[in-house]
Amino acid sequence: LPHDVPERIRKQDRGYDFVYHAHHRPPGMTEDGHERYRLLTTAIIERGGRITIEDLARVWLRDIDPAKFGYLLGPQDQIIYYQLKAGVPPSEVGRNAIWPGFIGTSKMIVPIGIVNACNPAQAALDAADVARLKDVAGKPGNYAIEVAAGVAAGVAEGLKPGATVERIIEVVLGQLSSVPRQEVEEGLKWAKGVKDWKELRPLYADFYRGRPISNAVEVLSGALAILWLTGPDPKEVILRCVNFGRDCDCRAYVAGAFAASITGIVDLPDEWVQTVDENLKTDPYTVSHRSLRESAEGLYRALLNSLATMKQQIEQIETQL
Repeated sequence: LPHDVPERIRKQDRGYDFVYHAHHRPPGMTEDGHERYRLLTTAIIERGGRITIEDLARVWLRDIDPAKFGYLLGPQDQIIYYQLKAGVPPSEVGRNAIWPGFIGTSKMIVPIGIVNACNPAQAALDAADVARLKDVAGKPGNYAIEVAAGVAAGVAEGLKPGATVERIIEVVLGQLSSVPRQEVEEGLKWAKGVKDWKELRPLYADFYRGRPISNAVEVLSGALAILWLTGPDPKEVILRCVNFGRDCDCRAYVAGAFAASITGIVDLPDEWVQTVDENLKTDPYTVSHRSLRESAEGLYRALLNSLATMKQQIEQIETQL
């Protein structure tokens, strides 16, 4: 649906103020998470396969117009951009991220799972590398990079023949250290004790009341709980996520990606896809006007390139056995 974003400014003691420009968002316009998703997708398509943090950083600097910060991309992306512009190594940029531990790091990561289809271990490693552009590992209470690795690994697992929700959950949990894993498992325990997602909603609302709504672990927990209750039905998963409360769009991104990795998007309403595609053609703020089909086909070609490389590696090893 269309909506209007108001002007607001968050004054900063150092550097640029955080300016959110007033603008109209027509139906189908996305937001900061999908801008990062598009930047990462561009890097994979241009590389023709798996990428490193350096590949993403080059696209980040080239494709972002700094005059457009405050529309779709926000101040957190602005800080990354100006660090890279100043010559800070990409692997060090995430140490200075604002809002560390948030889901924004994972809100771009699904293409890493796609280009590593059926190889969740490699997807997790690539995600942990690329995610350092926006966050840092090792700080107490910050599990954003673990969550990013889990999301990428879960998508890669879901693309296996015969994939199941149960197996995706198992793979995702395997990427988490003890503290975030316990929190996610608690949400799954709630899901197994209720009749439907509406009974689950107040449990999350009560438990997380007063906490920042975009914490990566909370979003992952809710996404997996709704996925477990709903099954691999992207349409229903997305609808339930966006009606769940708190950080709805991020939860829908994660859970929807897991569901679609198993079944594809054939059951999504054509209108949803067409609405986003139509806006992409004329979106004045986006980093890429590439259609959804063009993105999907580009990621598929990159996956095939990675497959060819792996086959060549296998052949070379077998000649020496």
